[in-house]
Amino acid sequence: MRNTLIIVCLLLSFTAARGQISGTIYFVEEGEKIAAIGANVYWEGTEKGVSADEKGFYTLERVPGKNTLVASFIGFETQKKVVISRMGTINFTLKSDAALLAEAEVKGRAKATQIDLKAAGLSYRIDETELRKAACCNLSESFETNASVDVAFSDAISGTKQIEMLGLAGKYALIQRENIPFVRGLNGINGLSYIPGPFIESIQLTKGLSSVINGYESITGQINTEYYKPETAPRILLNVFANQGGRSEINLLGSYSTSENIQHATMLHLSAIPFSQDRNEDGFADITNGSQVNLLHRMHFHSHNGWEGQLGVNLVQDKKQGGQIDYLEQNGADQNLFWGFESTDERAELFGKLGYAFQDEVYRSVGFIYSASYQNRNSQFGQRGTQAELGNFYLNAIFQDIIGTSAHKYHTGVSLLVDDYSEALDSVGSQLYSHQRQEIVPGAFAEYSFEPNDDFTLIAGMRVDYNSYFEKAYFTPRLNLRYAAGRLTTFRIGGGRGQRTANKLAENNSVLASSRQLSFVNQEFRPEVAWNAGFSFDQFIPLGEKQLRYTADIFYTWFETKLVTDLDYNPNAAYIFYQQGSRSISFMNQLDYELIKGLNLRLAYKYLRSEEQFLEGLNLAYQIPEHRAFLNASYESVKKWKFDMSVNWFGAKRLPNSSDSPTEFQQREFSPSYLTVDGQINKEWKNFEFFTGVNNLFNFRQSNPIVNSGQAFSPYFDSNFIWGPIFGRNIYVGMYYKIPRK
Repeated sequence: MRNTLIIVCLLLSFTAARGQISGTIYFVEEGEKIAAIGANVYWEGTEKGVSADEKGFYTLERVPGKNTLVASFIGFETQKKVVISRMGTINFTLKSDAALLAEAEVKGRAKATQIDLKAAGLSYRIDETELRKAACCNLSESFETNASVDVAFSDAISGTKQIEMLGLAGKYALIQRENIPFVRGLNGINGLSYIPGPFIESIQLTKGLSSVINGYESITGQINTEYYKPETAPRILLNVFANQGGRSEINLLGSYSTSENIQHATMLHLSAIPFSQDRNEDGFADITNGSQVNLLHRMHFHSHNGWEGQLGVNLVQDKKQGGQIDYLEQNGADQNLFWGFESTDERAELFGKLGYAFQDEVYRSVGFIYSASYQNRNSQFGQRGTQAELGNFYLNAIFQDIIGTSAHKYHTGVSLLVDDYSEALDSVGSQLYSHQRQEIVPGAFAEYSFEPNDDFTLIAGMRVDYNSYFEKAYFTPRLNLRYAAGRLTTFRIGGGRGQRTANKLAENNSVLASSRQLSFVNQEFRPEVAWNAGFSFDQFIPLGEKQLRYTADIFYTWFETKLVTDLDYNPNAAYIFYQQGSRSISFMNQLDYELIKGLNLRLAYKYLRSEEQFLEGLNLAYQIPEHRAFLNASYESVKKWKFDMSVNWFGAKRLPNSSDSPTEFQQREFSPSYLTVDGQINKEWKNFEFFTGVNNLFNFRQSNPIVNSGQAFSPYFDSNFIWGPIFGRNIYVGMYYKIPRK
């Protein structure tokens, strides 16, 4: 069945096509026509857009069924144009809004991170300019200059990074690669590191529930990464990187055409950490050794009869090794002598899209998104080992049109998600845990959009999915509203339901980096179900010759059912069970301002109150700071020098209760607050861009991240008390070389 579906997808892809629109955007000021540097152009009703370059020029890929192109810039009237052709040139001339300019003269360029003013939800667009402000090796490191997402290690041994949104782990966000679910299931453990940063063209980050079109798994938000497209990618892109921690990597991208209608792009990522370091002298490696090979090839096919499509293949092999230095120096010594960690992931994926835009109906189109993947993971934690496999198939068929006028749009369609999953835990020849399941989830959805003018947007959606494993149908409603009270003020409100299926063992692998015994209190499986509601406020404030942007948002998430891991009840055990009543509230303020030409400041404060229902009652979740502050300053000179600095302050984080441990192994109840500073300098020269920087400039480190590290096979050995950096200061250098498309 699966092989047949893959073959069908391949055949469909070769009949598909995509077009692109390009043009120039101009401002008219005092009768003079000048290039609109940084003006936004996007397809109405989507997050697909670009900013005009220094000549006012843009190139934008067609989106299935989207035919209205919008050009905008603060202080100038928004223009819309209906595009009928698949390819061609569309130019815009934006006239100034005299009423607004009477208050403040608007000058400047588009920001590297922008809030989508037209989106019904609170959505940020992060482009490659923002990503290059920091050492962006992969997706988990792409948010260093963003206050909405936090990144931390799950334990002090395995090197696994996880993100956090709205006070909850990243598994509750829908993380996609070009609208295809990617970091989920077994890939949810290390999947963030399988998206190389140099290949990312942009990231769309939505806080709160996303569209029902994308599925039912989003609870706290959505992160969608867009890779370079064959039509717009550089002809050649080479990136090399090395840091003080021993990490070195090479990223190579090449794009080419095999005919007028067929374009290709090949992306290769190679990285390695060949040696170990133990700066805190606790006998354990501060950073895991390992290597990764990641190959992605994609093809886009274009025609002139309304069809468009693409096909891609992604292959990944990822190896990690950590634990005691003696174990690593003896290249995998006997697990009974030294405590070692090893992990190998292998993943293969076929993915693609197919779309048709009706030639005689401007807003009508149909599209198909699909992927088929297989992944296996084998790991060893001391004397315990895990094995896991996941075969996945995903299909989303979407039809869109209007009802009468373009003010009333709708999307409807069907989807299919298949997960064939197995995981097992063993120790010294005996099996401790085993689980297998196959979920076949057909679904249907409908979403209605009402946008009578530029000031108001309503998006109401619902979907119904039947889960064969739980033998039950689930209803998912969602609603988002946007209201612009003039050109400077925007309000948003939204909410709805989400759910997901947890993998009990895989999502608790960090607990295995300890001597704790896993106890699965509820042997049955249930879906995790949560509701989320949010409100945001966006205000531009004229300040001098510039605009100060103030954004505030508050989100509340509460769970009907959540998989909880309790490390409080017994210092020698981890209890894993389903519970009701967990909840989280997130409140964030952010200011953005261009102080002088080229110098941009971003200041943010975030309050998080994340609570879980543990065995002994409701308490703060582990490792989530109640208070966090963030400052980013970036400067770009006319001579193409770029300077960036980020300051992160983290408040106290609750740690697992260790009051029942022997005195010498007891830990503090809360971590201390701490501050880190990162900085980077970039210099462009012809086709090159050189950069050097430092993470954790002042070398702040958690002194004893592993409890009882000298007796790794004894009780109370635990690496789950990590709350801050382990490695300390990390200096890096790198280079980009780019040959642009002609």
